[in-house]
Order: sequence, then C-alpha cells, then structure tokens
Amino acid sequence: MVVELKTGDFRPDHVGQLSFSVTLVDARLRRELHAETVGLLLVAGGNDSVIRYSLGASNAPVGVASYDLLPPGLQRALPSEAQLQRALRGGS
Repeated sequence: MVVELKTGDFRPDHVGQLSFSVTLVDARLRRELHAETVGLLLVAGGNDSVIRYSLGASNAPVGVASYDLLPPGLQRALPSEAQLQRALRGGS
C-alpha cells in the first residue's frame, strides 16, 4: 500500500502523483507473492464530484479519503491523526 498525505484539499493532479507512486512500487518493489499495490490518498477535504471524476480516469487502484472516514482497522494500521499533525508541524 502506498499512502500519500496531503495537508490541503484534494486536487485532480494528486491522483496522477499517487498513480505514479503505485506504478513505481509495483515495478520496483512488489514481488509475485504480494497482492496488487493499492494507493490511498488522505486529504483534508475536497469536492466529491471532482474526486469522483478524477478517479474515473485513473487506471491504478487508488482511493481518496479523509482520515476520519477511514475504516477503524485502517486507522489503527496508520499513524494517528494527532501523530500526523505533529509530524506536519515538525514535531516528534
């Protein structure tokens, strides 16, 4: 899984950046025993229509969500929202 964190609202070019990362990980790091690489873009917010149309043009398996909308299991697997905020501010 490739996770990208964007501090602002969603922009369509974020999908292209994430798709590039997913393709790179598949080509360079993924082994045959691994499942297909999936990309997750965490954003502060965004327009649902813009997100839907942007994802419709992507060939890579990517998804967009805000942290609070992630399933609990995925939230537990990632750093907490507070940890992410501290990291963005340059703290530990």
